Amino acid sequence: MRKLICLLALAMAVALGAGCAKMPVRGDYMQDTPPQIVPDQESAVVYFLRESAFTGGGITYFIFEDDTKIGLLKSGSYFIHKATPGKHTYLAETESRAAVTLDIQPGQTYYIEGSIGMGFWAGRPQLTEITKPVADKLLPDLKYIRLATPEETDAYKQKEAENVL
Repeated sequence: MRKLICLLALAMAVALGAGCAKMPVRGDYMQDTPPQIVPDQESAVVYFLRESAFTGGGITYFIFEDDTKIGLLKSGSYFIHKATPGKHTYLAETESRAAVTLDIQPGQTYYIEGSIGMGFWAGRPQLTEITKPVADKLLPDLKYIRLATPEETDAYKQKEAENVL
């Protein structure tokens, strides 16, 4: 009986672990000077921002445009994405998913605020389109981050491995 309980507990742990989304770590992003991205006749600009908060502050999540990873949000950060015209679904994922769909028009600027709501195992991401005046109040207190290139990620992992040894 004891052996059966141990096997069930192990199976449950494996099942729960398999269902978890990959969460970003420090090597997945770089803090830089924000680029000067402006909308033009063939594209729009989408700002993704997340206010600094204690609740859910340790949770970082990737942002996808349709099926492509375009950035990540951590507490107190933002990034800028140049988007092509048309309908796009922006997705954030932890143990659950949040999505917002925008009909992107060239020459326009859009703002999406990310936050964290209560979840069962981890916080649930939330994405909400906000107005420019709201974004203008939040942006001065946020740090710009961008996705690391594969080379930067590899270099970071190598440096971390050397520090462990």
